[in-house]
Amino acid sequence: MPVPEKLHFPLVDSSYDNQEIISCIATLLSGQLTMGAKVRQFEQEFAAWCGAAHAVMVNSGSSANLLALSVLTNPLRRERLKVGDRVAVPAVCWSTSLWPVIQLGLVPVLIDVDPETLNLSIPSLEAALRRHDIRAVLMVHVLGNSTNLPALMELIDSRGLLLIEDTCESLGSTYDGRMLGTLGTFGTFSFYFSHHMTTIEGGMVLAGSEEDYDLLKCLRAHGWSREQSNRADLERDNHHIDPRFLFVNVGYNLRPMEIQAAFGIEQLTRLNDMNAHRRANVLRIRDAFTRHRHWQGQLLFPQATPKLDACWFGFPFLIAPAVAVDYKRFTRLLLEQGVDTRPIVSGNMALQPAIRHFNVDLSMGPFSGAQTVHERGLFFGCHAKPLAEATIDRLVELILRCLHDSAP
Repeated sequence: MPVPEKLHFPLVDSSYDNQEIISCIATLLSGQLTMGAKVRQFEQEFAAWCGAAHAVMVNSGSSANLLALSVLTNPLRRERLKVGDRVAVPAVCWSTSLWPVIQLGLVPVLIDVDPETLNLSIPSLEAALRRHDIRAVLMVHVLGNSTNLPALMELIDSRGLLLIEDTCESLGSTYDGRMLGTLGTFGTFSFYFSHHMTTIEGGMVLAGSEEDYDLLKCLRAHGWSREQSNRADLERDNHHIDPRFLFVNVGYNLRPMEIQAAFGIEQLTRLNDMNAHRRANVLRIRDAFTRHRHWQGQLLFPQATPKLDACWFGFPFLIAPAVAVDYKRFTRLLLEQGVDTRPIVSGNMALQPAIRHFNVDLSMGPFSGAQTVHERGLFFGCHAKPLAEATIDRLVELILRCLHDSAP
């Protein structure tokens, strides 16, 4: 196998252009920098794009998860989770998918994943439901894919479970024509620089009910009454307090800035095109692997689950079990040749040292699927612009060469 020319292939390629810059400058010149009309416009347009009733913007996807869980545990919510309630969380997740469960006094029950999809294993979830009194499922849609959603939704409906969708890596993936993030009580999204669309930093929470919409806005900003639908009633009932600073609940400061929303408004106009390029790039890279003269099935590509049109966040793969490889050497050789990679999210979260210090239920282990993903899973970028055929060919050649050279 010939040694190919070194390639510059970063994990993410910039998705913004001059229009975002112009819009941000105009916002700065307007003098309105903190959360205002631009944020409200972006929220409305994002909700409409997703087919959701309500959207609340925050300063990051991590904050979106924190805010959604905070509303679900809030004493002013009619149906709420209580301290000590158990929440199913896939063992392959991001840290700030898991930490809000702990921070709100809930008990995360780690559930194994299916290496063929990278997502939550339905048989493992069913086993956990038989063993534990689980009240909610935090479904992390990994890298644009998801679990077997017909089976998951049947469990959610038949058992009366609450569903929170961490959709930070799957903006634009649809299940049976519906956007991921609109299936549960809340859907959370990230607009970090490397994600499907970006506001540099930023996030969003989707909600279906007016009750949740009010709570999201209240807890996002200090717990005050300013954005509440019953603001006039609250001010009348508390007339002895200055209505500009009337606090009716607990709260954080998770507010975004106007320039982030200005960025997002422009990005949203191109999101369909960017996602179409991601889907096409993934198909073209897979095809290039299978057509390569040295292709012998060394890599396994996760497949979209039933009724799911996956919009891939990156190009994920597992090294086939029969292939002997030094994982660290493999990733190092790829980086030396200009190909940046990442583990599949956290790998097996049950291995992370922070887990030992908190009340995380590991009783559903061993997490053999998550361990397979941890030891043999990687992803590289698929990018929001069309990739040149020559770039794809060099990329495939480099990966197969580095895999060959990484045998122990």
